[in-house]
Amino acid sequence: MPTSEERAYAYENARAAQGERLRTLETLFDAGTIAELEARGVGRGWRCLEVGGGGGSIALWLADRVAPDGAVLATDLDTTVLEGLSHPNLEVRVHDVLEHDLPEGEFDLVHARLVLAWLPDRRTALRRLIAALKPGGWLVAEDLDFASAVPDPHMGAAMCARFTRIVEAHHAVIAERHGFDPFYGRRLAGDLDDAGLVDTDFRGRASMWRAGEPGGEIWRLSLEQLRDGIVDRELMDAGEVDAAIAFCTDPRFSSLSPVMMTAWGRRPA
Repeated sequence: MPTSEERAYAYENARAAQGERLRTLETLFDAGTIAELEARGVGRGWRCLEVGGGGGSIALWLADRVAPDGAVLATDLDTTVLEGLSHPNLEVRVHDVLEHDLPEGEFDLVHARLVLAWLPDRRTALRRLIAALKPGGWLVAEDLDFASAVPDPHMGAAMCARFTRIVEAHHAVIAERHGFDPFYGRRLAGDLDDAGLVDTDFRGRASMWRAGEPGGEIWRLSLEQLRDGIVDRELMDAGEVDAAIAFCTDPRFSSLSPVMMTAWGRRPA
């Protein structure tokens, strides 16, 4: 199995641009995530594990939610952004869920957003996350399915064709180079069932993404970081990629978002 270094994440947290990308992801997805966590009943005194903490907004929300006597452990392969957070209930730790064990039977909640789709061995990851739960504790996992990432027909045939080509290049480079499954969202609920969780269920969220709004920005910021990989693999030439990045800021740009699939279940008592 590849090491964490060999499984280089496509969007490096140490890059200045990644901070902006993480904040944009938070704007797009935090409200839905928080609603799902509230529905699981997370509250005062809970011990929570935030896996792949990214920009840390959910870790901070959890830390406030479980205060004053609860605690949150936030982990990531690269904690560059997380290390800047400060909260008395929050601990930050560098951790690779495929290489390092976690404390067993310790957490009331384990949450992972945009993590599992990047991993080559999701079965091992899920086994470790579930083992970290107390009996009866909740696992909440969220991942995207890009099946719905299609252009708005109002853009016209030429712009729709351009968007489709951009999306195909995006998928190809992160799948080939980084092992990402752009269609993992549809498999998430079944994987939680197969892992032995009980009381499982799921929900999907989607919206329109437009230029000048967070959806258009996340396409732009993602393509900027993937630019060299797309060019190196001759999926598009440099001029085409630069035009695609600029396209995301065109006032006519509009697409349906990927579906953010959330699935949850309890560790059997």
